[in-house]
Amino acid sequence: MTARLPDPGTSRAVLIGTAQYQDPDLTALPSVAGNLIDLAAALTDPRGAGLRPEHCLVLRDPPAQADVGDQIVTAASEAEDVLLVYYSGHGLMTWGRTSELCLALRDTRSKSLQTSALRCADLRQYILDSPARTRVLILDCCFAGRGIEPTMSSAADTMLGEVDVAGAFVLAAAQGKALAPLGEQNTLFTGELLRLLREGIPSEPGMLLTLHVLFREVRAVMRRNGWPEPRGNSSDMAAHLALGHNPAHLVRKAMDALRGDITRLRAEEAQTRQVHDTVRDKIREPNLSPLTEVADRLVDRLDELERYAATGRSVSRELAELKGQLTDGRNETRRLRVQGDGLLDRRAELRERLKGYQAQAVRLRIAEEWDVAELYVKARTLLWTKPCDLVLALRAVNAYQQAVTNLREKRR
Repeated sequence: MTARLPDPGTSRAVLIGTAQYQDPDLTALPSVAGNLIDLAAALTDPRGAGLRPEHCLVLRDPPAQADVGDQIVTAASEAEDVLLVYYSGHGLMTWGRTSELCLALRDTRSKSLQTSALRCADLRQYILDSPARTRVLILDCCFAGRGIEPTMSSAADTMLGEVDVAGAFVLAAAQGKALAPLGEQNTLFTGELLRLLREGIPSEPGMLLTLHVLFREVRAVMRRNGWPEPRGNSSDMAAHLALGHNPAHLVRKAMDALRGDITRLRAEEAQTRQVHDTVRDKIREPNLSPLTEVADRLVDRLDELERYAATGRSVSRELAELKGQLTDGRNETRRLRVQGDGLLDRRAELRERLKGYQAQAVRLRIAEEWDVAELYVKARTLLWTKPCDLVLALRAVNAYQQAVTNLREKRR
């Protein structure tokens, strides 16, 4: 199955994180706040999942389970393509004849979890009821301070069993407080996920970072560091959903470099346009070449090639053609700017010549001679009145220069 990104218009994400708690038995997890900020940025980044910001709901330190449930239900009912739900915070198990996983909220009371926390059974049902084509649930839970599940891998397995959603991709990471350390921007699990989205995977042949690839790589990193490994269940459809482009892919790097070049070309075209407009305003009949701007068209074409490349299609030839068009556009805009600057520089040079010879006339005390003064006024009027006729201005400056030179020679 081909990897794909979420549809921006018909996908929804709900990111829930609880960093602060009213119950003194539940320790604060400051890095959870960073998780929400950074994951929301990654999911709404055009180079990431590309979700619309208004379709990515962030619930930080939500107080009550009812409000959280309502928000999830609304997003779940609106989602047609992808529904992604993420939670980061304390995971707690009820104890009794039946154990139940609950996700702690700000006002959760550890002694009455079923009435004050978000029950995973309810969360599972909210997601199951969604008409979304692909459903994703990611849990990054800290089991700290209460002696729950001494083996965090066992906790992850327990979590996975509690939230198994048919046809969905479920990723469960269970860790102790040491893996959500104070002073860090993110918890270690979410931090690794974000790092992969930010840096990419050089060895990955695909242009997109699918959930399957991300899970595989995060799990490998956690294993290498001796940290509890996350667990996951997925359908084939959900596993091929991507959360972003692969920044480390060679074609991706080439596209990013080309996009940077196009951005710089756009800036150059803006400068050329400014010069072009100034010349047309200041100079009479400048005989400028037509102004052509290609950056916007190149961006549209690059966006199209990115979509093609994401499906696995080779775009090397098209990228080479696009790079050639960029080079042509850059050369043309620079030529036009040089042409325009040359006309403005010519006017400035004539002004300086006129000033220089007028200074000579003052020193020789001939500036007020009627014929000399008349020639000066004519040249100055031509040079300081827009639009300037450079041909007539050149003749007028030459005439004034010749008059000053002739009188200077007569007085020797």
